[in-house]
Order: sequence, then C-alpha cells, then structure tokens
Amino acid sequence: SDALEPHLTKHWRRHGLGEPSRGNVLTWHNPKRGATCDDVKHPDASSYGANGANDDPDASSNAGIVNGVAWRTAPRAKDEPAHAALVSHFAAFANGDSEVGSSAGHHVLVHGPVGAGKRWLLMSSLGVCLGLQHDTSKGRPSKSPASALRVVRVPREALRQLPELCRFAGDHPRARFVFLLDMPLALAPHAEFYNELTCALDGGGGGRWPPNAILAAAALEPTALKPDAASSGGGGLACRFRLSVGV
Repeated sequence: SDALEPHLTKHWRRHGLGEPSRGNVLTWHNPKRGATCDDVKHPDASSYGANGANDDPDASSNAGIVNGVAWRTAPRAKDEPAHAALVSHFAAFANGDSEVGSSAGHHVLVHGPVGAGKRWLLMSSLGVCLGLQHDTSKGRPSKSPASALRVVRVPREALRQLPELCRFAGDHPRARFVFLLDMPLALAPHAEFYNELTCALDGGGGGRWPPNAILAAAALEPTALKPDAASSGGGGLACRFRLSVGV
C-alpha cells in the first residue's frame, strides 16, 4: 500500500537489494549461487504490535534472532577482555569509523589451542554488534544493532573463492561485511592456498579488497600457520590482521 512505500524506500536505501537486505547473517555457497540469508526467527512477540508488526516502523531488520547459541551467549570471564576488543573493532567497522574500515586491511584473527572457543568468541562478539544478545533483566537487546553489518559465513570448500566474495561485497556497497571463516587457519607456508590467501588479503587475485569488507578467522597460531611451521620462524599472515587476540 501507499503507507508502506516510505518505509520500504528507507529500508532499500539503508540495506540495498538482494540477499543482504533480508537478514544479517548469510552463508556463502559458490560464485553462481552467491550468499543466502540464514534462517532468522523473529524476536519475542512482546516487541511487536498486536498485528505482529513492529511498533517502530524505522526499526532495523537486524532485530531478528539468528539460529545458533553462540551468537547470543556472553563470553566466559577469562575471555571478557578479548571479547570487548572484538566488539569494539567490529562495531567501529560497522559504523564506518575513520580508523577502522575506511580502507582494507582491518582483518581480525583469534588464535589459541584446539577447543579454546575461538570461533565461539568471534560469533559472540558479532552477536553483540548485531543486537542478538539480550539483557535478560530488561528483555531487550544489550546493544543497538549496527544496521549495515552483515556476517557472511564462509565454509571450508569456499575458502578459495575470496575474490568472488570480494566482488559480492563490492556489488552491495551499502552493507558492511564480515567474512567469517568456518574453519581455523592452519596453513603451510608457501603452499598454493597460502599464496592465494595472501594475494587476496593484499588486494590481488583479480581486484582490490573492498573497503566495505573484512575477514574474521580463527587459528591455532598468531601467524595462522601450522604449529610446526610457526615454530620454524617467519611471520606468516600475522601482519595482515590488524587485530589479533589470543584465548
């Protein structure tokens, strides 16, 4: 109806068109299919009007709750400093901070031993920025969601498709993308994929890294190399991650 038109126009201006406009967590499949929005459940009905419509017509679509416990779980006490650093970095990037996200190279690495909860910590901190974690005492999101932020989960089989992912981000300039790797990095130096990843992070591989996207990954070592390779010397990929936190 005509009454919806200004709200739809505002939504399109803020979020753009296509899959990134449908939700804030997507999964990358392949260059042909691209990224599709993950299942999202609406928040508790108490935040919605009697007809199931949000009482605030300007509220962000990020108010939904993404399936998965990690997005909605607070960090363990020992991980709170790392969690706070991650939230600060991701929030600054999402909001277009002049120090974070105005240019490529602000990638994030969380490193630690097997079972340390590295990816959990990444998802938890991103969940805060997406407004998915709730203050149980007040029944509302603990942080206002960053409306432009989109997390794209990148599975193991798609790791070599970073150039295509970069083009995808470039096609949606209104959004701010975090490419979240679904597997920890444990690379062999000078292996083919190591060189491909280095090239992509440096803006090669057929095009520059887009200014509206960053990479977030877990690794066993701060170099993102295999432990035996990391101990033999060499910086690995450490210099390509602006924020590196250990757990």
